[in-house]
Amino acid sequence: MSRLAMLAKLLPFAPLYFATNAASVIARFFPGRWRARPRDDGAQPGISVIVPERGTPDLLDETLAALAAALARIDEPHQTIVVVNGAPRDDYRELAARHPAVEWRFHDRPLGYNGAIDDGLKAVRHDWTYLLNSDMRLDPDALAEAMRYRRAHVFAITSQIFFADPARRREETGWSDFHANAYAPEVYERTPEPGTLARGNLYPGGGSSLCRTAPLRRYVKGSRDYAPFYWEDADWGIRAWSDGYEVLFCPASHAWHRHRGTVNRYYEPGEVERVIHRNALLFDLRHGWTGRGARALLTRIAQCDAATQAELRGPGLAWRAFRARLSTRRAQRRGFAFAHIATDKYYAPPPAPAARRPRVLLVSPFALFPPAHGGARRIAELVQRLSPQVDFVLLGDERSLYSAASEPWFEKLYATHLIEGRGRCGGDATPSGLVQRMDSHAWPRLRGEVARLAALYDIDIVQVEFMELARLAEVDTGRARRLLALHDVYLTGTPDYAWTDAIQHAAIARYDAVTACSAEDAALLTHPHVALIGNGAVDRRARRTPSPSHAHLLFMGPFRYAQNLAGIREFLDRAWPALKARIPDLRLTILGGAESAAIARDDARFAQPGVTVVSEFVDPEPWLAGATLTINPQIDIRGSSIKLIESLLAGRVCVSTADGARGFANACFEGLATAPDIAAMAEPIARLVLDDAERHRRERADDERLDRYTWDAMADRQLALYRQLLGPNGNGASPAPQAPRTHVEAAS
Repeated sequence: MSRLAMLAKLLPFAPLYFATNAASVIARFFPGRWRARPRDDGAQPGISVIVPERGTPDLLDETLAALAAALARIDEPHQTIVVVNGAPRDDYRELAARHPAVEWRFHDRPLGYNGAIDDGLKAVRHDWTYLLNSDMRLDPDALAEAMRYRRAHVFAITSQIFFADPARRREETGWSDFHANAYAPEVYERTPEPGTLARGNLYPGGGSSLCRTAPLRRYVKGSRDYAPFYWEDADWGIRAWSDGYEVLFCPASHAWHRHRGTVNRYYEPGEVERVIHRNALLFDLRHGWTGRGARALLTRIAQCDAATQAELRGPGLAWRAFRARLSTRRAQRRGFAFAHIATDKYYAPPPAPAARRPRVLLVSPFALFPPAHGGARRIAELVQRLSPQVDFVLLGDERSLYSAASEPWFEKLYATHLIEGRGRCGGDATPSGLVQRMDSHAWPRLRGEVARLAALYDIDIVQVEFMELARLAEVDTGRARRLLALHDVYLTGTPDYAWTDAIQHAAIARYDAVTACSAEDAALLTHPHVALIGNGAVDRRARRTPSPSHAHLLFMGPFRYAQNLAGIREFLDRAWPALKARIPDLRLTILGGAESAAIARDDARFAQPGVTVVSEFVDPEPWLAGATLTINPQIDIRGSSIKLIESLLAGRVCVSTADGARGFANACFEGLATAPDIAAMAEPIARLVLDDAERHRRERADDERLDRYTWDAMADRQLALYRQLLGPNGNGASPAPQAPRTHVEAAS
């Protein structure tokens, strides 16, 4: 085809060309902001069900019977609407008599899927609508399970689909995603792994999904260009995510599909393929899915058959494509990544409706669950205790370090959003300097997600964990208060590090409050509102037994933390030989975490007789019970050591360096023996291992003092700080007065 001929064919599509180009350009320069979504959206109890039907009255009878059983399990108003189109009314007389509560709408002409849903929505009376195919059978609990996830920020909840024929390959599950394809949009449905947590879902399957009625009406009207079938529901999902809603897949809500291809009974195979191809192209035009430019897409239209060309022209279609593409492109410009919807979002069943609870966006640059380092342990313990009173939304980096073993921890959270990729932001993936880490860890996509989630969930407090993320205070989070949780305070107060200190002070000053883990750390801060919420431990005193006499030391020090690895290496070099000479049968177990396997394999220190490294994640309780005492060989740490207080609350004496006792040195614990350096630890270790009576006395000497160092006590302090930040209204709308510098002492 000549260039002139091609231009002549493309001329009728000029409105579409300018619409798609204009949407992309406007989004680039005016990406907009995420819309703040109030928690109470005014939705009333009740559910409507729309069943589009064409020529399957035998299957519809089973569908309605199963639906009636599912509706009987919910204690809310409900209605069922069946839209019969393109099928004789007489075929449904007996069926209508058997189901008198159903509202029937008959149309002689076929409406197509989108048209049938649009017609049913005209009769809907409730704020939530379940879309149910006529060949789908719901489990009795399907609606009740899906309805648990109705929230102001949720557009749709899709049930998990099973085939009634167990021998059929399970290519339809309800959990939707897409493959990246530069030539054509390609969506598919993932196979769910075991588990009941809801997941992110690319789009709501049109045959088994509960949708918010108001936006569904808009999306259905805006997707009429897909008529008569296919790709409408994918369009709804992309529009919902772009508009700041979420779409969920609920694996606990089950639907069974008795597949009978209605489309293939009424359309020739060639026409089905043509419509599918046309609608995939339309989807690409509306959402820029493949990344192909407007010229390439229109050239592809010019190569299509005459019917497809006729259906993809006109100012109305161009206007609808402009609006959809602008919304999608703006979401992408704000940093939203459609590619991670299905894999990186988890939702526990929301709590029962109650009085307004504080909602906290917890942001961490490091993987937290299962907790493999002290900072993760601290967060996990506090969240576990506060989750009955606080809605926690986790935004976590290092997504690849989470696994199926993490999911039980997600159950304590209102929602979990995981991301990864800061190492691909340019520069060193693992910068060693603090300022460089602050730059790389608060990377653009993380910033974008903080802003999105603060608006989406109507967040009260954005709680940023670790100094590495301090620059997130630069993100506009609306009315949310800002809290910086410092596990370690790196300020030095020395001239050599004045520049680094100044950068830290400037970042910290942007927060409404700051927490520190030790009095020593808190003393380095100049912020007017500092709360000392120290590290605690699980209180195991009720289950403690006297320590055994078999000369067994325990070090609970994940190698991920550099000071743990450096400290235990120095201990093996400088203290271990003297101890082994004095106590030949002495053993040392090191709980080194996942990183320790490769390190121990290549370091001869860890292959010495009597030394054992445990590299998998373990519960420390049985290891503490079997230990004679614990050790804490650390130098130049900040914050405070969880392993130290964990030992004391388990009834085990801890021998630590003076540096390692940071945060607890002034508590006068008899169960804590300190030495000036790592080499000097050998003497108190040997003395306490060999003197059972003295060791056992110390194990029980600190009960009254230890009551103030449990995780329960620290959780109470954290909750008190939340309430102070949110003020008397409990929503942060009236900021708490800026108090003078305050230290909530853990030992007070």
